[in-house]
Amino acid sequence: MQKNEPITNTEGIFKKCVRKCLTSRFLPPGLALLAIILCLGSLGADWFMDDHIHRHIILDTGRFGAFSDSRLDIFRFCDGDPERNKRLMDIGILPWWTYPKVKAAFWRPLTALTHWLDYQLWPQSPLLMHAHSVLWYGILAGAVALLYRRFMVLTMAAGLAGLMWAVEDAHGMPVGFLANRNILISTFFGVLALIAHDRWRKNRWAWGILLGPLFLMLSLLSKEMGVAAFAYIFSYSIFIDRGTRLRRLITLLPYVLIIIVWRIVWSQLGYGVDGLGMYIDPLRQPYVFIVGMIKKAPILLLAQLALPPADVTIFTDVNRAWLWGFALIFLTIFTILIWPLLRRDRMARFWTLAMVLCIIPACATTASDRLLFFVGIGAMGLLSQMIIFIFNNASLSLKQRWQRVSYKLFAIALVLIHLLLAPLVLVIRSTMPFGPKEKWDRFIVNTEMDDSVTQQDLIVVNPPHPMGILYLPPIQELRGRPVPRRVRVLASGYPAVALYRKDTQTLTVRPEAGFMPLILDKLFRGDDYPLQPGEQVKLTGLTVQVTKLTDDHRPAEAVFHFDVPLEDPSLRWLYFDEGDFLPFIPPAVAETVELQISREYKVR
Repeated sequence: MQKNEPITNTEGIFKKCVRKCLTSRFLPPGLALLAIILCLGSLGADWFMDDHIHRHIILDTGRFGAFSDSRLDIFRFCDGDPERNKRLMDIGILPWWTYPKVKAAFWRPLTALTHWLDYQLWPQSPLLMHAHSVLWYGILAGAVALLYRRFMVLTMAAGLAGLMWAVEDAHGMPVGFLANRNILISTFFGVLALIAHDRWRKNRWAWGILLGPLFLMLSLLSKEMGVAAFAYIFSYSIFIDRGTRLRRLITLLPYVLIIIVWRIVWSQLGYGVDGLGMYIDPLRQPYVFIVGMIKKAPILLLAQLALPPADVTIFTDVNRAWLWGFALIFLTIFTILIWPLLRRDRMARFWTLAMVLCIIPACATTASDRLLFFVGIGAMGLLSQMIIFIFNNASLSLKQRWQRVSYKLFAIALVLIHLLLAPLVLVIRSTMPFGPKEKWDRFIVNTEMDDSVTQQDLIVVNPPHPMGILYLPPIQELRGRPVPRRVRVLASGYPAVALYRKDTQTLTVRPEAGFMPLILDKLFRGDDYPLQPGEQVKLTGLTVQVTKLTDDHRPAEAVFHFDVPLEDPSLRWLYFDEGDFLPFIPPAVAETVELQISREYKVR
């Protein structure tokens, strides 16, 4: 017996220390500091992808006038105007297969204001811009910790939930990607809306009835995902609020009114999405949205509660059907395990309903961990209660030893995933939001180009990732380098592209995987707007005609007819080969060449 006493004492001391830390009044600022420290690696990150478009708009170089007319409207990428889109296609910022009326315009003025501030204070410093985003994340982590304390009082569950949310690896990409700062700001104001609403309902704080809807509006003006904040307010009215059903329903009206007015103004100002392969407007395409939600929701919930990240559906070859099936099995088991807690605890029911409802707006685009900020608040609240419940109570209500062991193993797995693995991955994902920088640099044309390129069309035959080429014009302009007169991407290059020269001015291009094989390729043309055989796309100096389709209705072959011979000095040709873009010599008339890309450079 005495041999076990030191262990017992040690365990007691350890539990006491854990309890003291998780219930300390200094925990919220401590978690804010921890979140900042874990994301400091992002300070070494550069500008990525949409960041270059934002820089161009705010710095107002004036070269590409087809973008937004306002420095506070930097998320209006395409406004649905065919003429404006045609100019972007002519420049080369949109690919030739773009749907002419494509619209990708988001009303996020509050977030845009923070980016405008960056460019007023430190326009050439990505380090300070990233520091700005990291600061937002730290403040947000502290606010979420305060939210948990308000709802679960000064308990270990509240502290544990705050800790798990602060170190959640799903938050890494938005922290490290400046253009994704919007979700940090939107979630922050959504959290404030919920805190204000709770103070109004519990403490009769009169200002809450005004500040709650106001904070919701600010959340929506930061990013449309702010609508997810209403999921918590709705769940609150069901499981936490007291009073008659009618009275609880009335408390929702100010928030519903804000959302309706926001959506009306959003539409009247010309914002929205249309023709995109990665975004869906639930109000305009309800059937497509519901089908997409059935496919995406289980994968998103699996990513939030366990593993793997939802982004594997974008950047890897994972079989989506198998992943979807695995997600359903996991969620079924998870529901069985948490059912005893849900039956006895209304707070657990509150977190669960809010978490599930938050998944709905997240399904309006491609499944990705960056969409899980609001979802994670409910998930971590539920998981923290589950972990505490298992270690404190499960053994009392389960008669079979195998049941007790199963619950304990489940709790241990949650701790390993969310408290040991997650912070390590958060460091990596915030430092490298799109993976290793060296990898993505290979997808961008870094070939030295002299001033003559300003009078040439740059033809990139087989890039492994066309998105890397589409940002070339603003990147060159902002770096003070010669900008090609126009940029043309022929096709995604993996695994191989065959080029047959029909005559002096014409190439027939046949990608082995067809055109638009990548998820990001379909950003510019959704499946509802397929190119048809015989359809032509006319650009300055080039006409593209689709001649064959794949089984899934993508172009399989296209003929590229240039206004000048392919050897004309007004055309500069590049092709991708083993990590570099090299000069390309078109084949002779009646000859075919095949360009292959090794699996090392495959992207989704």
